[in-house]
Amino acid sequence: MSTAAASLSPLIHRLSGIYRDPQRVLRDAESLLSSPLGNHLRPTTEPLLNNDGTSTPPVLVLSGTLPMTYRGVTYNLPIDVFLPPPYPLRPPTVFVRPVATMAIRENHRHVALDGQVYLPYLHEWRPNTHDLTELAVWMSSTFGSDPPCYSRPVAISRPTTNPSPPSYPASVNSSYGSNASANSSIDEQRRIEIEREIAEANIAAEAARNAAIEEARIERQAQELQRQHEEQLSSLRVLATSKAQDRVRKVFDGMRDELRRELKDQKVLELGKEKIEQLLREGQKRKNLLLKENSSIDEAIHSLETWIDAVEQHKKKIEEENSSGDKDDQRKVDVLAIPVDTYSAQMLALSSETAAIDDCIYFLDRSLVKGNITLDVFLKEARKLSKRQFMAKVSSACRDIDLHCHLRSTSSTSCNPFVPSFCHIIRLI
Repeated sequence: MSTAAASLSPLIHRLSGIYRDPQRVLRDAESLLSSPLGNHLRPTTEPLLNNDGTSTPPVLVLSGTLPMTYRGVTYNLPIDVFLPPPYPLRPPTVFVRPVATMAIRENHRHVALDGQVYLPYLHEWRPNTHDLTELAVWMSSTFGSDPPCYSRPVAISRPTTNPSPPSYPASVNSSYGSNASANSSIDEQRRIEIEREIAEANIAAEAARNAAIEEARIERQAQELQRQHEEQLSSLRVLATSKAQDRVRKVFDGMRDELRRELKDQKVLELGKEKIEQLLREGQKRKNLLLKENSSIDEAIHSLETWIDAVEQHKKKIEEENSSGDKDDQRKVDVLAIPVDTYSAQMLALSSETAAIDDCIYFLDRSLVKGNITLDVFLKEARKLSKRQFMAKVSSACRDIDLHCHLRSTSSTSCNPFVPSFCHIIRLI
């Protein structure tokens, strides 16, 4: 442990009533003084003057120099580190203390003109994660890249010509001369040393100024190059964005047109599909209808063939009767028409009745003309016969309608033209 670190315990013991956590203060201060950056710091006590004009009781101060490296050369920066009473809850207060040959740079980013240090590390101070050693590392790195002080020439007053001393005895003169020569040699050495320090400080200041100018020039060039690069990138970005947008727009338009065509074709195909399905349904219905009509035609053909067979047999029977020697040439009226079903028989009877009434009315009219009957009798009988004929015709029409309905219900279609409407008339033999 160094001498500075060893002298901390008595100071902390004297300041035990100032700090809330003296052990933390002692630990952090010993860690800083034992580090390479704190070798030139010495502990002491001094009141801390606040910005509002008030001051604190005497607190622990680490005073000395902090090494920093600027462009490969190590410089020692004079600083004072004050540990306020609330430490470590409150960050330490650091001041840069330039000597007579140094001055604080104006408009420095981290050091005010009064020497107080402002760093992000102090602004973001946390008691559990921050300490004095890391603060020293931060200050050495930050001030090495951006020094807060610069050297300034010191005006040296030239010695004035003194009047010649009065004459004294030889012994006194010799004694005084030896003392004067010794003092003059010491003053000469001190003057030479001061001039050498001033020359070194001026050289360092000139080098720092040249380095700062060169750094500013390099920084301006870098900023100009960065600005040009950003402008080129911006123009290229705008050009690339425009081309990409045009390409995407063309692709989108093409895809939209193609999609519209596809949708239109799909709609046409769907309509065609619906028409085809409708045609298939209609074709199936027509097929079923044709099958039913075909079945009805087959039944009608079978009925006609049966009727034709019956007629042929009856014709043969009549021919046999005629050929057997029947001499009665008068043909029977009842065999001229043969109904094959009930509807045909009814229609035949009604037709015969209507024809007979027509004949009767005709002969009544002839009798009235000849004077065989009177007009009253003619009108009376004509009314009776007309009424009877009207009823016969109505009944015939109803039977015809019933027959058509029966045939329609049988074939489920319109009446088949091959089926007779009321009866089959047998031609005269």
